[in-house]
Amino acid sequence: LDTGLKELYDNFDTAFLHLFPDFVDKFNDLLQPEERIVLRKGELLNTELRIFALIRLGIDDSSQIAEFLRYSVNTIYNYRAKVKNKARISREDFEIRLMQIR
Repeated sequence: LDTGLKELYDNFDTAFLHLFPDFVDKFNDLLQPEERIVLRKGELLNTELRIFALIRLGIDDSSQIAEFLRYSVNTIYNYRAKVKNKARISREDFEIRLMQIR
């Protein structure tokens, strides 16, 4: 990961978690217990969480998310599908509940 991209992610993670301090825990509550996201030491958000953080902010378009995070659109689609398949609620309810996280 190049320095500029790491800095972008760090700044985004810090700002987002300032707005939504309980996001990781509340997001994990939407997932099946065995599928919950465990962050590595020093990690504020990972790629999966960052994608859904952007969606929570209202950026729902996968191509915009891909451009911001510097991933391919296909990668974003795959992450979105993979996470929704780990949810303990329906895919439709997942999006609704995600947008209710405060």
